[in-house]
Amino acid sequence: MPKFLSTRISVVSRGGGSKGGGGGSAVDASGYMDREERESEYDGHKYHPDAKEDLVHKEVDLPDNAPREYQDPNVLWNAVEMVEKNKNAQLCRMMKASLPNNWSYEVAKETVRQYVMDNFVSKGMCCEWAIHDSVNKHGQRNLHFHCLMTLRAMDENGKWLPKQRKIYILDENGNKIRRGKNYLCKTEQVTDWNDKGKAKEWRKNLSDLINKTNDALKINETWEHRSFKELGIDALPTIHLGSQANALENKGIHTERGDYNRKVRELRGLAKFIDYTSVMIENYKKAAATKVAEVKNEIVDLIDRVVKRHNFLKLPLVSGVFLAKVSNRQMLQDPSNMISFLEKNDIKSFDELHSFSSGHLAEYNKLSAKFSGYGNQIKTLMAKIEAYDRFKPFLDVFRKSESLKGLVKWKYDKENRVTLEAYPEQLKAFRKVVPKGEKIDPKKWNDEMAALFDKREDMEGLLQKEVGDLACVEVIDFNKKNEEREHRNDVHAKEKSKERERTPSRKSHQAER
Repeated sequence: MPKFLSTRISVVSRGGGSKGGGGGSAVDASGYMDREERESEYDGHKYHPDAKEDLVHKEVDLPDNAPREYQDPNVLWNAVEMVEKNKNAQLCRMMKASLPNNWSYEVAKETVRQYVMDNFVSKGMCCEWAIHDSVNKHGQRNLHFHCLMTLRAMDENGKWLPKQRKIYILDENGNKIRRGKNYLCKTEQVTDWNDKGKAKEWRKNLSDLINKTNDALKINETWEHRSFKELGIDALPTIHLGSQANALENKGIHTERGDYNRKVRELRGLAKFIDYTSVMIENYKKAAATKVAEVKNEIVDLIDRVVKRHNFLKLPLVSGVFLAKVSNRQMLQDPSNMISFLEKNDIKSFDELHSFSSGHLAEYNKLSAKFSGYGNQIKTLMAKIEAYDRFKPFLDVFRKSESLKGLVKWKYDKENRVTLEAYPEQLKAFRKVVPKGEKIDPKKWNDEMAALFDKREDMEGLLQKEVGDLACVEVIDFNKKNEEREHRNDVHAKEKSKERERTPSRKSHQAER
């Protein structure tokens, strides 16, 4: 069964809001995406986004003809608001789409950037996009991105163009047809961005890019943009909750739509995750019991407390430097895996953990520097090979000319006059890359480059191991701080509860008349 792409594409309209969130303001929608306060110059309203710690990355990408100050999203979306005069104007298009949860943040950023550039920016749209990641109470991840796209095109000077243009209807002689005080006309969209088929095209392009990326990463997971009906699958799809039902569900209040989706997920086998969690907890209990029997370990005690509270380890969504480089982050939430990490490296205390981290951070930096050095050498060799490939046709003609004499040389030079005249400039360009005195040896350069690629591949495995170990340290440190904070909150709540029990409530009595 493929993984089905989840997307929502809607238009943010002034007054009418948006089915996709963001209210009726492009400025508000932008602030929601990048978790920043915004102020609208159109109506002076200040927008305060949800205080969520799920922001992974945010970015603005512009076509070449757009003003550079639009790199600031506050400037961009206020400009969008100000150019629209109608009280019910359509302001921007909003897209939300799921991403593979087993991707690293770096892979997600590169892939979304390519998708936005290819499908929107290259067509003339100004785009702001952000990647969010979150974990629900069941430990399920939700890696996804939001994107805002402008609806108006721009001219070559960066000025907004109308969304529509008026086309006059002409008679057989090419003259306008008058109807009363006006002429017959029709409106025509300036761009094809609102065409009905665009949403399906964008969905297909996204699923194709995800599958291409998965293939490159050797991830055995195929994504599908088509619906069950289009694929001929006899299965019930889930339905969109909507903002009102979603708000009620978040408060623990069941809705008809929520109950329907729960039943559909149950029929599709949502219990697989529950089975995985049960096995994970049982494995942890066995590993923890064995470990406690062997030696007291303060980190194992911490993991035990966290699991009792949450059933799995929490992840630092934003602050994890090495966590962002790990693809299978779910493995880091498994307490059994974390205990195996501690046992393998003989770590029994937080002091030993931080000593381990310092040593391996130094090793990572050393390996990373070598890895980058190999990359720079490869770039230099590739530049030489490419320069030689460009120069070789001119060099071959020049050498042939030098080997000839008399009338044969005169005839050959005449036939290749343009190439020979260009030779000095081509030689000059080539020598900027391959200095004079260095032997021209493409075979040697290719052999050296192949050897460097092998070294980089070997070193990449060592780097991945260091990244995995340092990500484990980040997860443990985060859970230690988070558990201390939650413990303080528990103590504070108990003290408040006792204080309320000691202080009797005061009842007001109405004076008798």
